[in-house]
Amino acid sequence: MNAPATGTSRRRFLTRLFTDPDSNPAACELRPLEDLRQHTEGVLWAATDAGDAYYIAGDEGVVFRFDGEQWQREAFPSELPVHALCHRDDRVYSVGWLGQICERVEGAWRAVQGGENAAARVNLPLFDIEADSSGSLWAVGDQGRIVQFDDGHWHEHDSGTTANLRSVLPLPDGRVLAGGSAGTVLLLENGSWSLLETGTGCPITSMACLGEDTVIAAGGEYDIESGQFRGRLYLFSEGHWQSVESEHPLPRLRRVRRFDDTLLICGDNGTAFRWNTEGVKRLPCRLRYDLHDILPGTDGSVLLCGDGGTLVEETAASATDDRIEDRQQVRWRQISDGETNRTLRTLWPVDKDRLIAAGDGGAVLHIEGDRVCLDRTPQGLRIHDLWGSSPNNLFAACDNATILHYDGEQWTLAHRGDTDTALLAITGFGPHDIFAVGDNGYALRYDGLMWRQLETGIKQELYGLWGQDSQHLLAVGGGGIVLRFNGERWKAFNAGTDHDLYGVSASGLNKLFLCGLGGTMIRFEDNTWHRDFTGVRSDLHSAAYANGVFYATGSSGTILRNSGDQWELENAETDATLQAIEATSSGLYACGSGGVVLRRRN
Repeated sequence: MNAPATGTSRRRFLTRLFTDPDSNPAACELRPLEDLRQHTEGVLWAATDAGDAYYIAGDEGVVFRFDGEQWQREAFPSELPVHALCHRDDRVYSVGWLGQICERVEGAWRAVQGGENAAARVNLPLFDIEADSSGSLWAVGDQGRIVQFDDGHWHEHDSGTTANLRSVLPLPDGRVLAGGSAGTVLLLENGSWSLLETGTGCPITSMACLGEDTVIAAGGEYDIESGQFRGRLYLFSEGHWQSVESEHPLPRLRRVRRFDDTLLICGDNGTAFRWNTEGVKRLPCRLRYDLHDILPGTDGSVLLCGDGGTLVEETAASATDDRIEDRQQVRWRQISDGETNRTLRTLWPVDKDRLIAAGDGGAVLHIEGDRVCLDRTPQGLRIHDLWGSSPNNLFAACDNATILHYDGEQWTLAHRGDTDTALLAITGFGPHDIFAVGDNGYALRYDGLMWRQLETGIKQELYGLWGQDSQHLLAVGGGGIVLRFNGERWKAFNAGTDHDLYGVSASGLNKLFLCGLGGTMIRFEDNTWHRDFTGVRSDLHSAAYANGVFYATGSSGTILRNSGDQWELENAETDATLQAIEATSSGLYACGSGGVVLRRRN
């Protein structure tokens, strides 16, 4: 690979451009191909270009082939995860869990070895496979396992280590590198493997040649100070390893590949970079799934695969520039300033200009415009949800089956049950018709005189409530449970997921959204339940509808917006878990952990 700029070392070049990769964004966007998600929601770990077709593979023995016109799932010998793919001549090879090695010959896959739950070394997992210039194949895996395919046979090598290996790289001069856990890098030279001194304990997940004399290695390790995984890059040249320092934190990096004069890198949270003679450019991606492998597409574009059955492709800049720029803008700003460090779990608009946020330890914030004022309930109970019929008639669902009432000036006890069950959600249809639900399928109804317990027939937690009226009420909860109340009784059903559901919102009975664990979003429309693709793995804790737009918030500062037929990630510049979102006529607000309160710019 040619040096990116005359007189500039590769190391200095990378360091400078990775300082702020978003300062030089690519004129393109990575967007999902949702076809494959109809067939799998597992991780897609591997990709390869076999010349006449692309192959993508992953969990449960899923393998897809693209012949230039369409993607088709291929029959595979097992349901074991496939971790890596490689092609040689007219054959495609795979390696994966339990050391299973398979090959595609004359249009069909067949198992070669491994794949059994037995103690033999051939059943140790394999995680990478590559071909060298002579036609040999090299595969690496757990406990220092290295396997070579040559002269029609697979040979086990003695690597001299028990480190778990994750990457293998045949070099142009016939030597071979293998990298893995704790910064382990092995070199095959003159028929024997030796351990190289890398000076790092960072796991090496992928390597690629930059040229005849230089290798780039990628990986990631847990950073105690930030509490997150951080990506790392290293250069190997003339027998020495050097770290590529970056002032701008990188997410954990999963794969680095070289294609002609271009280096492609991908990693966690939808991260992807292209490096060529023009510089390093970050490829904008609305997804926040981890990306595990990368391929060059047509006309210089790229394809990437990753978690959740994700397959993304690069789109033309002319079609998406405005939308990319719009999504990169920071629409949300923090208006709280340390009023409380308690988690805020709920928001309620008391009128067109004011909201109340509440949460742990009885913390209550009064919000008007950008002004935030701290208040507390005398009971000091954790408040999970709020609902009110007017500014002086507000109810709070709390721990210990407790309901608090706010009359516009002070908080008082409205109801205390004979159980320690937490009430997690509350809604109503007037001052004399209010519902609350919580742990263990517990449910209450208020008729203006007293709170009565309702029998739901379930024991799962109920996290969210929404209703059009007291004859059309939905509660969502643990294990994907959905309860429907028809005015007299609750009936349980499943909307197509086993993931916990935390929030529910709707524009009416003909369009509802249920959100929950791991980016789960279920939509009801046209009398059918649909699984929506959100592009995030964050737990989604709340949903709201305002002015024709649906919103959802969740962990790691996730805010999603849907004004049409897809969910888009908004930039909030916070890592807080956002527990609630609500709108007034003067703005949209979100709140969450650490007492954070955000307001959206119009």
